[in-house]
Amino acid sequence: MSPGRPATMPEAGYVPPQRLFLEEDQCRVRFFSEQDPDEVADYDFATLPVARPLQEAFARAFNAHVGPAGKVKASAVASNTFRLLSYFVDILLLDEKHPQAPQDLAPRHLTSFLLGRGDAPTAGMAVGALRALLMNVEGLTPQFAAKCAEWVPARRDRIASRGSYSLAEEKAILDNARKVVRAAAKRIRESREVLGRWREGRTSREEEPVLYEYGSILDRVEATGGLPRNKRGNGLAPWVVPHGTVAELTTRLHLTRDETCALVILLVRLTGENGSTIIKAPAAFHRTDGGAGPLATVQVDLSKPRRGKRRYMTAALSDLPPWAPAPAEEGELSARDELHTPFGLYMLALELTASSRRIKGSNRLLVYWVPKAGSGRPSKSIEVIKRRNVCGRGFRDQLSQAAVGEWGAGLNLVADEPGEEGNPQRLIVGAGRMRVTHGAREQKPVAQTRETLANIYLRRDKSSLREYQKVVADVLENEVAKARTAGRIPRLSTADVAEALRAPETVARRFGVTTEMMRLLVARDADTVLAACVDNDNSPHSTPGEPCRASFLKCLECPCARAMPHHLPLQVVARDMIDERRTHMTALRWAERFALPFEELDDLIRSAGKRAEDRARAAAGQEERDLVRRLLDGELDER
Repeated sequence: MSPGRPATMPEAGYVPPQRLFLEEDQCRVRFFSEQDPDEVADYDFATLPVARPLQEAFARAFNAHVGPAGKVKASAVASNTFRLLSYFVDILLLDEKHPQAPQDLAPRHLTSFLLGRGDAPTAGMAVGALRALLMNVEGLTPQFAAKCAEWVPARRDRIASRGSYSLAEEKAILDNARKVVRAAAKRIRESREVLGRWREGRTSREEEPVLYEYGSILDRVEATGGLPRNKRGNGLAPWVVPHGTVAELTTRLHLTRDETCALVILLVRLTGENGSTIIKAPAAFHRTDGGAGPLATVQVDLSKPRRGKRRYMTAALSDLPPWAPAPAEEGELSARDELHTPFGLYMLALELTASSRRIKGSNRLLVYWVPKAGSGRPSKSIEVIKRRNVCGRGFRDQLSQAAVGEWGAGLNLVADEPGEEGNPQRLIVGAGRMRVTHGAREQKPVAQTRETLANIYLRRDKSSLREYQKVVADVLENEVAKARTAGRIPRLSTADVAEALRAPETVARRFGVTTEMMRLLVARDADTVLAACVDNDNSPHSTPGEPCRASFLKCLECPCARAMPHHLPLQVVARDMIDERRTHMTALRWAERFALPFEELDDLIRSAGKRAEDRARAAAGQEERDLVRRLLDGELDER
């Protein structure tokens, strides 16, 4: 075996740079990236809201974890580890008596941290990364140390967490993403228009002094990404302050991280490419049509490292949406919305990031600005120092896919599928799931074989299978047919009620009830929720001779039910709420539970007439809505 080449040794007198700062009020760790020798990041543990002993213990552990002998070599991993520690500190602060020292840490804190990650498929990985750091903390109890040494908890169900989004979920995500990008485009384009007038001399210093000052600020922001500073260099120039903060003024002409995340989600859905591939997409392109073809198209060279030697590929982005053209929406940027075609979105991103790309000196499509120069989310705890290329400070062209998830979490969207206990759960937004959704909708492979698409992605994704769609269609058809076969329950009109007050016997015979029961119906003493019951002890849904225990929704198909005029407001509210729940449930679940009552209610309401329906909807108040909500949630059912 060859001894190899000897490692390069440091020169005589070499002193390693200081990495741990615990003097006086300092509690910092300095990280030197092995991937980029010019990048140094300071992590300030004094900002963590815990006692000083814990701050120092965490700082020492972090220094060991990311130092020369540690496991972490990349700045992105170091920043993510610090971010996870910040989340762990949030868990510690939930205790009535906050931990003051390492020996106060308990196994339950790690368990709470895992539960706090929700249904994210990376929950187990997050716990693993955190425990790898905490194992370096000195002074832990044997119980907590043993908990840190346990196997990383199993990841959540990959199929459920990585399946395609439902139509409602997809629409909610894309609508929010388009809203964010439209606002960004409007803001940047308007600012560039103001800047253009200023640079052309069309803004007068004498007649428009405030606008002239603002134009000069935009000129500096667009050219350098910086702002005029005061004489000490530690803040904005006094005349700049009235125009806004650093973040407000800088983002007048540059994208934020969240806006870039929204662009990534849209590009993934429109192209079907991996999120990492989109994030690293270049700004260079080739117009195959020479700019004069019938269908605008650009060719972009992309990279997918996992493919090995076949990592490089060329993608054609055309001005044609992969689905039917969306209807016109308020606030469109042009007659043909850029946000609905791969070509339009790519060119829009190219336009909005032009200045940022020049300042950063990057050749990537997606460049954005962050308040603090760091690879993660903006934080006062992390300060990254570039020894060279100082003009690019604050601009980034490397977005993590975790950032997309954080942006999605801020949308607070609700998933179709409830949690294990039937409660609504947060919709996990990610580029990976959006790519699966593209495959499920378009049924076409992108940067993969047809076998990979069918056998790995679509076969495991129930929402993409034709059988699933057929099941939903069959259930809907059966429930509608059942509603038509059962027929509409008898409905008394206002005229019938008025006649019953004068001649109850006549109306009772007409509706097949006793005179005494007719009096109960008119007096509202036989009401259930959506109708009234004329024979509670002989329901077809329960044992004869015993009180009916079926859901009140069953009244809509029961021969014992009679609908009265005063039931119409509740019926209208119930139908509207059932219809609204389509967007919060899977199609199959909604069809199985609500398709039949929806059809029955719709038939009853139509028979009352549009005018009566409008009056009923106006008459319904919060009391009616609360009652119907309890009915649909099953709170009124007998357990």
